[in-house]
Parts: sequence; C-alpha cells; structure tokens
Amino acid sequence: MDILENIRDSMDPFLAFLATVILVSLIIPRLGPFLSLVVSAIIFGLLVGMGEQLLGYVSTGLSRIFSSLAIVVLSGALLAEFLRSTQSLDRIVADLSRLSDKSLAISGAAGYLISLPVMCSITAYMILQPLVSALSAKNSEGGKRALFMTAACSIISFNLIYPSPVMITLSEGLGAAPSDLLMRSIPISLALFLLAIVLMRRIIPEKDESIEHKEKIKPPQMSRLSAWAPMLLPIALILLGSILPDKIRILSDPGIALLLGAMLGLGLEREKMHDMIHVATRRSGVILLDLCGAGAFGYVVAQSGLPEEIFRQGLFLPTLLLPFLLSAVLQLALGSRVVTAAVSAQILAGYPLPAATLVLLVASGAFMFSYVTDPFFWLLKDSTGSSLRETVLGYTLPLSLLGMAAFALAAIWPA
Repeated sequence: MDILENIRDSMDPFLAFLATVILVSLIIPRLGPFLSLVVSAIIFGLLVGMGEQLLGYVSTGLSRIFSSLAIVVLSGALLAEFLRSTQSLDRIVADLSRLSDKSLAISGAAGYLISLPVMCSITAYMILQPLVSALSAKNSEGGKRALFMTAACSIISFNLIYPSPVMITLSEGLGAAPSDLLMRSIPISLALFLLAIVLMRRIIPEKDESIEHKEKIKPPQMSRLSAWAPMLLPIALILLGSILPDKIRILSDPGIALLLGAMLGLGLEREKMHDMIHVATRRSGVILLDLCGAGAFGYVVAQSGLPEEIFRQGLFLPTLLLPFLLSAVLQLALGSRVVTAAVSAQILAGYPLPAATLVLLVASGAFMFSYVTDPFFWLLKDSTGSSLRETVLGYTLPLSLLGMAAFALAAIWPA
C-alpha cells in the first residue's frame, strides 16, 4: 500500500492518463486492442493509486459495454455475412448505378449505406471492395479514389448515424436521445458526403470518372426486395420508433431492430444459414472483445477523478472545443472510433453542454488524425496498393477535414 500511496502522490490523473494513452498506442500492434486496453486500464489504476476496487471497475466496464452492444454487434455481423455471401451487394450497387454514372458517387453511397446495418465501417469496406474496384474508372488512380471514397463515407455514417456502435456508446454514456441525434446527425452526414466528393476530386485528380463500362453492370438474379429488405427493415423501425404504438415500441430498440433484420436475412438464405451464423459469431466475438476492453479502460479512467481534472484544464479552452480535442487526441492514440467514443463518454459525463451537441462534438473528433494506430489505415494502404504518403492524402487528410467540418456544423447548430 505504501508503494501505491507513493505513486499516487507522484502522478496526478491527467499525467497518468497521458502516459497510459502513449503506452496503449505502443503496445496495441503487439498485443491487440483487448489485451492492450485491459492491461493499460490496470496500469492506469495503479498509477493513480486505486486499490482492491480496481478489478471491480475493470469488470464493470467490460460488462456495461457487452450488455449494451452484444446483440447489436452480432446482428450487424449477421447482416454483413448475408450481404457478403449472397447477391445482395450486386443488386444494391446495380440499383445505385441507375442513379448516377459516376463511380465516386456510387462507391460513396454504397459505403455510407452498407456501414449502417453491418455496424462496422471496416467490414462494410471489405465486402464492398471487389464491387467498387469493378465500378471504378479505367485507370489505377480512379480505382484508388473510389476505394478511398468508400472508406470515407462508411466512416461518415459509422461515426454519426444512430444506431452505430459509436453513437449508441455516446448516446447512452452522455444521455442523448436517439431522436435528437438523428434530427441533427443525418443532415450533417449528408453535408459531409457532398464535401467528401469535392475533397476526393481535389486530392486525387482524374480527368474522367464516368463508368464507361456501365454495360457490364448487370442486375443480378436476386430480387430487389430480398436484397434491400434486411438492410432497410432495422433502419425503418428505428426511425419510426417515436410513432409506433407503446406495445410494439420495443421493435425500435436498436438491438431488436437489427436482430429482426438479421433474422430476415437468415430466413431468405436458409441454405446458408449455418455457415452465416458460424462466420458472424466468430467475427462479432473479436469485435466485442475489443469494445469491452475499451469499456474497461474508459470506466477505470472515469473513476479516477480525471473528468474533474479535464474540466479544470478545459477552463482555458472554449467549452465547445474541449470535447472535440479530447476525442481527436484519443483517436490518434488509440486508432479505434468506438474505443474513442467509449473513453470520451466516460470522461465527459456531466460536461456542461446539451447532450446531443456533446455527442456530435465527440463524434466529430473521432474523424481526426486516423493514422498508423488505425487498422483501417493499413487495410486501405494494402488493398489500394498505395504508398504511405498516398494513404495519408487519400484517407487521413480527407477524414480530418471532414471532422473539422462536422465540428463546425455541430457547434453552430442550435441545441
């Protein structure tokens, strides 16, 4: 106990947090997110002098995230596997191609839409990559630009549209009503979508992005209703939640709505049901472990007195700026948007701003500085065959600019 008391006397929560964030960024490549975050939570707790209650805080943080996101993540993984293993994506992209002959707009819209039901921007990109590559213009730069656009737009909806894991975590942690968030985040996300098109055209110039081989895009045999219904059902239920009768309003709960969409997808592909469940269960288990690690780290940090220290430090900054900067620094250090959301929500609980505004400011910061700690960065570098510099220009820079635009829109939007 004397050792713990000496540590506590020598390091305040703010310095301990900075040291632990640096540690996480260094060990994540070796240990993976879950072990890195749990180990760092324990180290942080010891640095600030926590005693026997430390392991209780770790367990509480783990269980809170699991209870709120387990059904959501599993359902999203099931939907992702339905889209990947059927002709649904081919049908959806073929339908989108009817709206525009520009690969940039189509690839961005596909990323934006698919990221919503599958609950993971990286998963959305991975299942869309073959189709986007086929849709892109004839030269290699056009292909890269379309893939970067898919990634950026999948992150736009993942960061801003309820019920993504980012928004569920922030909504529950900061007490923001989903309806309030949707009323503000949908227009902001659409504005960012248009801005992303402009940025991609400027950053990766190309003479002509028209799909000259459009005749090759043939609608698959799968019906339009079967392809779209599992994806649109949960979105429709959530949006209609406020007007549904009380007895069936439970259907608008994100977990239930997504589970219904996943079950519909399984019912439509009964022959592949067992394989889809097997793959989705494995994938969702890995995702949930990482998210639970974030919950543990965030809860230990929240119990350390750091929130009060953050508020004191923030007196020197505009009230709107501190949540955005905190989220941006966490994103740079931790590389995961959901981890950033979980930790930020724990630290900023009780912050003197309207809940919906606070959520959007944190979500805006999660766009920033997506660099070498972000697994999406390396996936894009490898899948597009880009250099480090090209990946920064096509991914890190546009996302950071989108984050600043999102911050500006969230800050000026009346609460």
